[in-house]
Amino acid sequence: MPAPDETISPPLSPQEREALLGISQGRTTAETACDMGVSDSTVKTYILRIGGKLGTSERAGMVDLAYRHGYLDVPRPVDCLVELPEEQHTVLAGLAGGRTVEEIAASAKRPLGDVRNARSLLRALGASSAAHAVTRGWQLRLLSSATDRESNVDVVAMAGQA
Repeated sequence: MPAPDETISPPLSPQEREALLGISQGRTTAETACDMGVSDSTVKTYILRIGGKLGTSERAGMVDLAYRHGYLDVPRPVDCLVELPEEQHTVLAGLAGGRTVEEIAASAKRPLGDVRNARSLLRALGASSAAHAVTRGWQLRLLSSATDRESNVDVVAMAGQA
């Protein structure tokens, strides 16, 4: 993944940004395609290109990097207190870091089934997908540009308890 201070070259096109915005808002590929007036495969192509530019194939990681790099406007914070168990903070940080559930489970030394069952995390955040969970994490101030997802997931856990 590019470092937070690196610029992405080439930058995201307006269509790529629009596709990523739809994904960040919890829309499916089909819904995003309909909103954009293009086919599903066109949106999938945009997402693949974004992944190549951002260095991750995970949509949640793409959304987080887009917020951190200013390619998407950071969502306005909401005044709502959401308390997540430490395991869910770990999963949220891992998703934002562009890691797969397998990688999150391995690094957290948790059974894969515990990490895969993210329904409770999505419910707690009011999210419809992992990418949308990242957006909700930013809105709820559980994630921010100051949070280092690569080296310290505990920072996210502490931010959620503040």
